[in-house]
Formats: sequence, C-alpha cells, structure tokens
Amino acid sequence: MEINEVGVVRNDVDETKKQGYFRDVESIIEVKEEFADGLQEIERSGYLQVIFYFSRSEDYDLVGPRHGGKIRGVFASRSPHRPNNLGSTVVKLLSRDGATLKVEGLDAINGTPVVDIKPYAAPFDSSSPPEEKKEDPRRKIRRLVKTGDLENLLLKAGELHGHYCPFLALGVMAGNYALNQLGEAPGDMEKLVAVLETNSCFSDGIQYSTGCTFGNNALVYRDYGKTAVTMAIRGDRGVRLYYKEDNYLKENYPERTELFDRVVKEREGTEEDERALKRAWTEIAFDLIHVPVEDIFKVEQIRTPDLPDYAPIYEDGYCDLCGEKFMAPKGVGEEDGPQLCIPCAGGPYLQLDGSGLREVG
Repeated sequence: MEINEVGVVRNDVDETKKQGYFRDVESIIEVKEEFADGLQEIERSGYLQVIFYFSRSEDYDLVGPRHGGKIRGVFASRSPHRPNNLGSTVVKLLSRDGATLKVEGLDAINGTPVVDIKPYAAPFDSSSPPEEKKEDPRRKIRRLVKTGDLENLLLKAGELHGHYCPFLALGVMAGNYALNQLGEAPGDMEKLVAVLETNSCFSDGIQYSTGCTFGNNALVYRDYGKTAVTMAIRGDRGVRLYYKEDNYLKENYPERTELFDRVVKEREGTEEDERALKRAWTEIAFDLIHVPVEDIFKVEQIRTPDLPDYAPIYEDGYCDLCGEKFMAPKGVGEEDGPQLCIPCAGGPYLQLDGSGLREVG
C-alpha cells in the first residue's frame, strides 16, 4: 500500500498541544504542484476533511490511558499514536490562493504531511440519518451524556453559545453529571426539570446538555445570582450542583483572568486582546471538563424537589388598541372593560437581561 503526501501544514505551532487548543488556530495547507489541479472548485465547500500523517508519532498501544486518563482501545480514541499514524479533522476553509488553502481548526502542528483533502458533506458525514433525527432529535446528545463524552458535548454546546468559555464548560459538566445521576427521565416533555439560579454562560451549558429550555417549559429561572442548578424528575428526586470553587480560575489561570478583566469587565482590551481571550477561554474550557465534578461543585441529593406546577395553557386575548394577540392573563385593564397589551398600556413588566430579572417601566 502506497500513500502519497499531497501537501504540508504551515502554522506557528511547533509542538503537540492539548485537545481544544486548535479550535481557532489558522493554518496554511501548501498543496504540492503536481496535485494542485485537484483543488479546482474546492472553494465552493465551506468545510473540508483533512487527512494527515502524525510524522512524529513513533509507537502505539492497542489499549491504554487516553486523554483524561480513561483506559480505551486505540480505535476508541483520538490518540495520535496509531497503527498507521493517520489523523482526520474537519476544518473551516477560509480562503484559497492557487495551491494554498487557508483553514481554521486543523489540529496538526507545523510541518505535518497532508495525505488527502475532501469536502465535508453533511448528508454523508453526519452520524444519524434524517428519519432517525426526526424520531428522536436528541438521540446523539443522549448518547454523549450516557458515555460521558464531555468534549463532544462542549463542542456542540458551543454552537448554541457562540464561543467556548469556562462557565459554558461548567454548565455542560453539571448537566451531564446530573442526568447520569438521575438516570433516564420519563417520556413526558416536562417530567425532567432544570431549576437555574443564574443567567450566565453556565445556563447555555445546562440547556444544551439537558434539553431543558424556556421554550419547552422544562427550564425554571430563579434569580439568585448563584452558579447552581437543580435537576429533578417530577414526583421523584433531584440533584443540585453549586459551583463552590470561586477562585479556581484565578488561582489556576491568573494571566487569563487578568485578560478577561481587561476585555470584558473594563471594556478596554484591543482586538488582539479579544482574540487572545477567545483562544485562552477555549483552552481552559476544554481543560476544565477533565476536572472531577466533585472537586469544583458541591453536590446535594434532593428527595423532594421544590418545583412549579406544569405550565398552564392560557386563553388568548387581543389588544383593543394595536389588535395584537397575547396571553389573556397578561392583559391590562378592568375585567369588563377594554384590554390592552402591556406595551400599549405603558405599564411595568419583567425583563430578563444581563442584569438578571428586573422590573422595567
């Protein structure tokens, strides 16, 4: 069997890095001249699959400790130490200049040989056929939770959140832990409930990993300002997780927290500071998911969770001024008189924003 080197990776990374480091790293793939014609029309693809050769890998174990210390077979891992030393990554194609491709997210160091490039095609590369997704849209996520695959859970949660950060990772960790503690919830859509005590990045990690959201009435928000969540099954039991290690990030990543203060708290960071923070937060997030939950969370088992009733179904009301429909209990006015919606009435209302839940107007 013969494998041809079709190109080489060029970037600023000269040594192996931890998982998650390469998410935002930009690399150049220099394709050899004799293969350049094979790139025709490649820029029509937004994402590519890049197959490369781990040129510095010398040996492998069929079974052994992998990332995070778990014992797995080599074919059940992403280890770079493999029988044929081949790696595969889906990358974002940023641009093409002749025989040169600029990509993002290629987890290969400078000088890595590339052996194949192909467009990423969701209908073929997706792990679940459309009909299966229609029957159970969270099937893949539930499998990730059951197997404790926090890295892929965090990767997917980033699609919802828009970036990776430590508190998104904490939410994914807490949601995954709670679901595995509670076991399979009944099929009723509101049987499993999450009671959140914060509206920070933590909340998106909870929503993605558990499937409890405001829209499906399985997410309850209590404006306590604590990084905590209670996951519970109605009529059964629950578990509450509270982030107890407030100084964990400051003690373990002091330079990164100073960067956060400058960019986010003080709003004085440069564009380069913002990019550096994004890279740092990504690295920390993917480091954090390997910390045992009990080391950074206080975990409480709850026998009789305090949960609100099932969401009621309200009658419709119509504003006598603008004509728009609203939930009838939200109308403003006397019972037998004109009914106005809250904006038309100019009355106060509750708003959930970055400050928490507050009355406006």
